[in-house]
Amino acid sequence: MKKNIYEMAQLFDVLSNEVRLCILLNLFNNQEKNVGGLQNCAKVSQSVVSQQLAKLKLNQIICCKKVGNEVFYSICDEDIKIILKTLLENSLEITK
Repeated sequence: MKKNIYEMAQLFDVLSNEVRLCILLNLFNNQEKNVGGLQNCAKVSQSVVSQQLAKLKLNQIICCKKVGNEVFYSICDEDIKIILKTLLENSLEITK
C-alpha cells in the first residue's frame, strides 16, 4: 500500500525508538511472540514493552491475537517487513 509523505514520516518516527525497533526485529525474526518473549528481547520491564506495543498497534504496524489468556503479537504492515528485511540484508549489525 502506498503511503504519503506524512504517513512515511510517522512510520520512521515509530521506528526511531530503540525498544520499538527491537520489538519489531524480534517479531520479524520470530513471526509472533507474547509480551514475555518480547520483554526478554528489549531487556526492559513488561510495562514498557506493553506501552510500546500499544503505540505500534495504534499505528497499525502490529496485530494481535488472543489465545486463551495470552496475547500474541505479529507484524501486519508489509512496508515494515520490507524495511526490516532491507536493514538486515544490508549487514546492519544489531546488538543490544
